[in-house]
Amino acid sequence: RLFFMDAHDYIFDKIFILKSLGESDTFADSLYYDIIEPCCQKCGLATEPPIELYTREDWDKAIEQILQDNCCHPLIHFEMHGNEENGLYLRLGDYVPWKNIISDLTRINVKSELNLIITMAVCYSTKLAFNMSMVKSPAPYLFSISTSQKVRGELTYKMFSEFYKNLIESRSIYDALKSVEQTHPDLPQFFDILSIPFLFENTFKEYALQHQDDGMLEKEFYHSFPEMQEREVTRDEYNWYKKAFVKNFRSQVNACYREYRDIFFMFDKFPNNSKRFKLPDDII
Repeated sequence: RLFFMDAHDYIFDKIFILKSLGESDTFADSLYYDIIEPCCQKCGLATEPPIELYTREDWDKAIEQILQDNCCHPLIHFEMHGNEENGLYLRLGDYVPWKNIISDLTRINVKSELNLIITMAVCYSTKLAFNMSMVKSPAPYLFSISTSQKVRGELTYKMFSEFYKNLIESRSIYDALKSVEQTHPDLPQFFDILSIPFLFENTFKEYALQHQDDGMLEKEFYHSFPEMQEREVTRDEYNWYKKAFVKNFRSQVNACYREYRDIFFMFDKFPNNSKRFKLPDDII
């Protein structure tokens, strides 16, 4: 489950915390004042007190605040209630739909040149994870920790207090996650560790493989060569048609992959990203 083998290359220079829990939920303040703030002061890392979100206006202001900040590699931690269908709930009952969250995070990620890291102590927050509908626009973040289920506050605090204590001292996501795994081996099963480069490549491969299903390919094959339905063809002709079809199919899938890859990783805006992520030119 821990897809973070490349995470040792990810860096951050400021931590933001967005929270909208009730007064009885003290985990966000405990995480900040007991773990994050003293560790940041000790290590000379920039951070700010948690930003309380009561309304949608507060959410918009927080996004603008992060966008206006001069940090180049932001890390945003969320302490909020999440709903699988609706999105993130704010303190006074407003909510931010998942699609709007993706849009706002994308703005921050573009500004940071694809360096945004997010961690989410939020139920069902893996709704922000990569899916095929996201590849037609720039990536909303580089790396995330989230959960696909409903989890207790005590469990998320246990996870992120250990994570941030080690992260700030080591400046390594990889080392921090390994520490969590070693200290609390029961925790990883509740969280999804998502690296965007890994997910993009593997999700596209899965998509391509689904479309290479023998039955589907055979159906598309006959639609592509109607003359085969009009007369009986020899085995050599059949093999020639099939080879031409497979070659064309792969060419189309690879062309689509390259188009979406260039958009998603912002190669046009930041040419160095093509060297940075070392993604293949062909997916099949």
